[in-house]
Amino acid sequence: MGATSHLKNQLPGVLQSAAMGDRRISYSTESLVDQAVVETARRRPGDPAVTLGGQTLAYAELVRLARAFAADLTGLPPQRIGVTAHRTVTTIVQLLGVALAGHSFVLLNPDNPESTTDYIRESAGIALVADPLSGELTRDDRYAPAPAEGEAYVLHTSGSTGRPKGVSVSRANLAYANAARLTVHAAHGEPVFLLLFPLHFDGAMTPVWGALTTGGHLVIADDTERRDPDAIAGLVVRHSVTHTLTVPSFHGELVRVLADRPHTLPYTLKVAICAGEALTRGVIDQHFASLPGVALCNEYGPTECTIWATYRFYDRPQAPLIGKPIPGTTIDLLDAARRPVPDGEVGQIAISGPGVTAGYVGDPAQTAAVFVDGRYLTGDLGRRTPDGELEFVGRLDNEVKMRGVRVNLETIEAAVASAPGVLAAAVTYDEATSICRAFVTGDAASVRPTVTALLGPALVPDQVVVVETLPRTAHDKIDKDRLRVPEDAGPAERIALAWAEALGVSAGQAVAGANFFALGGNSLSVLKLARTLSALAGRRITAKELYLHATLDEQLALLEGER
Repeated sequence: MGATSHLKNQLPGVLQSAAMGDRRISYSTESLVDQAVVETARRRPGDPAVTLGGQTLAYAELVRLARAFAADLTGLPPQRIGVTAHRTVTTIVQLLGVALAGHSFVLLNPDNPESTTDYIRESAGIALVADPLSGELTRDDRYAPAPAEGEAYVLHTSGSTGRPKGVSVSRANLAYANAARLTVHAAHGEPVFLLLFPLHFDGAMTPVWGALTTGGHLVIADDTERRDPDAIAGLVVRHSVTHTLTVPSFHGELVRVLADRPHTLPYTLKVAICAGEALTRGVIDQHFASLPGVALCNEYGPTECTIWATYRFYDRPQAPLIGKPIPGTTIDLLDAARRPVPDGEVGQIAISGPGVTAGYVGDPAQTAAVFVDGRYLTGDLGRRTPDGELEFVGRLDNEVKMRGVRVNLETIEAAVASAPGVLAAAVTYDEATSICRAFVTGDAASVRPTVTALLGPALVPDQVVVVETLPRTAHDKIDKDRLRVPEDAGPAERIALAWAEALGVSAGQAVAGANFFALGGNSLSVLKLARTLSALAGRRITAKELYLHATLDEQLALLEGER
């Protein structure tokens, strides 16, 4: 009997209720993750469990090594154990070993400054730290160990104060979230799951436990491979990967590479899961243009609610939605007074159910502020469609007033990303200068007309900057703080970019000899161009001057002060 069959017997309420269409599920309050992995090792000892590079551990070896590590923790009261989150097979061994020993693991980002690691250890109460590279378990008596009865792990999110917030996830939380995943993804079978996220990010828990609790195979991309779409495509083909999970913007880059390699398309791939950022229509279209036979699943959920709370499957291009709650979870949309908003209106997304965690370690004030009456107040805005599905609208703290119109930056971002030829997009707004910039990968030629058609001219970004890649945070999300207009762009290139922004054409069309007005310039776009070129020149350039100097060469001379 395979591991999946065993889980069906162990959790009959999960799969039976799914077959009947009942949205309630049952789940164990014990540590389902270690029970399932140990049982799989007993029944299928030689099956591959974890692969990274040239190293593969079979289930029996994985459990043997995890038990050996757990033995080092025997006799200790349940407490939090730090595990440095290097991308190694040993890291997975140590996570499982901590669980088998009855403790809670706290994944520590190895790239964090020492001061941040010290803060995490002090606030979370981590006296012992395991290092997968050295295999050593070290104690620091400066930190008092925190009790962790019933806790599975603590994962840290970026805090608004600049300090990370540690979310305490119980064994019951994790068992529930995993049981819901078995229900929702039952049709996809035992996965060969590719892990791309950093291990200290909660999205990494999906492939780790989603694979190992079903008898699946966890394939880990190394530090070099995980940010390289070409390398990832090779991993998908080489290991017959069936499941991927990435942020949407990176998935768009990945499917573009796969489209360029039709002879190696991953026919084993069953489902591509996107999470961690807002999914855009542009990525959906690109996915089905490249991988028409692969299901696309959009998952939404904060760390505070154990990885995920809603999902939406796509089998063809459609509008981006975050879908419906996972079995057992309830989503409410609330106004400023925390009252439900009518269907069709925008409200704050509030999540309740067994996935909602106990809150933040060492921060009762912040916990009390957002964990209210059994619900987690996400700070995200959503709208319910007539079909009962949820649409992500933006963040409460990401609303700006642009040319007199109040708008969430995510609304502009989604419009920019939907423009033909755009692969990924990020939008910033500078309150000091009132300049809105869209940074895109791909072709920016259609951004201006697309945003105008969808949102109106008032919400068209002032500048559209084409970049090779979008910078990412340690959690693989787009890092807007690092978005900059390229400093190495020469004057001619900057003028070409200004034409692209003002006209909605590609920068390549602004070549020597091309005429701004012949390409569609008019009395409005010339004013926009004049503002941009004035900023570049450090002096005022008027629209009249641009009428007299309408080619790129002539405007380059203006910037350089020639006549």
